[in-house]
Amino acid sequence: MVAQLRAAAIALAIVIGLIDGLPLPPRAEAKPWQRPIVEAVAPVQRAVLAPFAWIGRELRFSQRWALFQGAPAQRFRMEVAGRGGDGEWHVVYRAGADDDELLAYRRVRGAWNPTDHPTGQYGAFVTWLAARTRAAHPDFSAVRVRMENVVIDHGEVRDTGTFTFVQTRP
Repeated sequence: MVAQLRAAAIALAIVIGLIDGLPLPPRAEAKPWQRPIVEAVAPVQRAVLAPFAWIGRELRFSQRWALFQGAPAQRFRMEVAGRGGDGEWHVVYRAGADDDELLAYRRVRGAWNPTDHPTGQYGAFVTWLAARTRAAHPDFSAVRVRMENVVIDHGEVRDTGTFTFVQTRP
């Protein structure tokens, strides 16, 4: 009898885990063809999981993150430029084109590499990078850091000429 109860509990845990792990996008993010599916399945998922909601809440565990995420469609390339005595901007660094081991280092890259918005540390990072750039180029009157929207096309980076997250430091 104990073995049968244990097997039933394991089977129930597997079924509840499968239902809980069903990857339904939020309705606002669902593609048009996904919306009817999400609208039909999401209420059923919530109803089935409602009696078990206390488990994650009381035991404080969940797995609502993607282990292997796909790369975002919107990509960026950082560009650092200084304003010279001639008033023109001179590019001193472009991510992926120039070798700067410090800026490419994964922990530093985490401070500036945006997804759909800049990181929380981006402003402080720009201030630090501007000071570092001005020390290397004392003739610059200002330093500009910006992200160029790029497209990855068959493994090649293609520039778009549009920039975002532009910050300038004197």
